[in-house]
Amino acid sequence: DSSIELQAMRAQGAGGQNVNKVSSAIHLKFNIHASNLPFRYKQGLLKRQDSRITDEGILVLKAQNHRTQEANKRDAIER
Repeated sequence: DSSIELQAMRAQGAGGQNVNKVSSAIHLKFNIHASNLPFRYKQGLLKRQDSRITDEGILVLKAQNHRTQEANKRDAIER
């Protein structure tokens, strides 16, 4: 989907040496305007007072709860 952009990065916090060596965290950027969501859902998201939604209509999520990049990717997309 062209409205979703995923970027791997190093996780923060506890996790031992794995945190320092592996880019396991995921930044997900979801372009609300470019998505295939129905108009009323887009409007509902854009009206929310949520710090994760930028002025440009991009929803930004960071997933780093899991030790693997794949698990964090699934977590971000499910959210």
